Amino acid sequence: MTAVRTRSRSRLLRDTASSAQVEALLIITVATILVTRLYLHLTGYPQVGGSVLHIAHVLWGGLLMVAALMVSLTFIGRAPDRIAVLLGGIGFGLFLDEVGKFVTKTNDYFYRPSVAIMYVVVVLLLVVNRAVHLRRGPSPDEYLANAALTATDGLAHGLTPTDRDQARVQLARAREGGVDPEVVEQIDLLLARCREVPSRFSWVSLRLPERLRGERSVRVAAALLTVFSVGILLNAAATLEEDLAARTSNVVTVIQLVGSGVTVLLCVVGSVGLWRRRRWAIRALRTAALITVFFVDVLEFAVQEFGALLNVAVGAAALSVFSHHLRQMSRHEALPDTA
Repeated sequence: MTAVRTRSRSRLLRDTASSAQVEALLIITVATILVTRLYLHLTGYPQVGGSVLHIAHVLWGGLLMVAALMVSLTFIGRAPDRIAVLLGGIGFGLFLDEVGKFVTKTNDYFYRPSVAIMYVVVVLLLVVNRAVHLRRGPSPDEYLANAALTATDGLAHGLTPTDRDQARVQLARAREGGVDPEVVEQIDLLLARCREVPSRFSWVSLRLPERLRGERSVRVAAALLTVFSVGILLNAAATLEEDLAARTSNVVTVIQLVGSGVTVLLCVVGSVGLWRRRRWAIRALRTAALITVFFVDVLEFAVQEFGALLNVAVGAAALSVFSHHLRQMSRHEALPDTA
């Protein structure tokens, strides 16, 4: 049997769908920042409010974030949650885009380190989101509450086969954890009464298309991450050589050289281990992707600003592929125990 945590009496129960929703919110946030910067660049940075007033878009961001809260607090179900994610992501992006104005005495929108600040904020939120959901498995009460939430939404809007199956797995885990079997049975009856609807759009499918979920995707991601890491390493080495020739020193370049060097080493070791189908190889590659996204790319943003976006995209995509593959391996190993 799969190990289930003992019942928790915590008043804060986690939504198993919230991790993907937070990731979607941050994706929309980053997209909003990029679209806003592009629009302002193309239109010559217009000011809303005339010659006297300047209505900064941080205000519109705040209004949209409040609207997201109102939607989330007023309505029940998954559909309002998706609307709140969209409004909140756009609002947070507009808010974060003007961070340069609020960390400088001169209200400098073009403050160069502001891009790095935005990146660090987004990365920290992703880390917190992951920590909340991965530091411990769901409790029986959380399994039960999530299954009940699915049944409630399903009675009004119907359920996809995947949602129904997932809710029933959660009920089974809740029963194993000591939840009253009669309560579990009642929720299962509610699930059975929900009409079936076709599978809908999923943020998971947005983050990782089906063709990128097999073993081939791991090799492609490893190759791309290795190539880009070698490129960063060579660029840092060339920059350091120029600094030494000019008898100047840049601590950022040295740190970037060390970080990218460690990433390249992990990529090479992991790529070799892939041919032997070793699990530690994917862990090594995932560690390399983590160092790239949370360390090397921060330095890239500090130096190149938005020029580092391609490196971030490669690192984030590789991290998604490696993490997904590790989760799939864990699930397959657990299948005999849950049968």
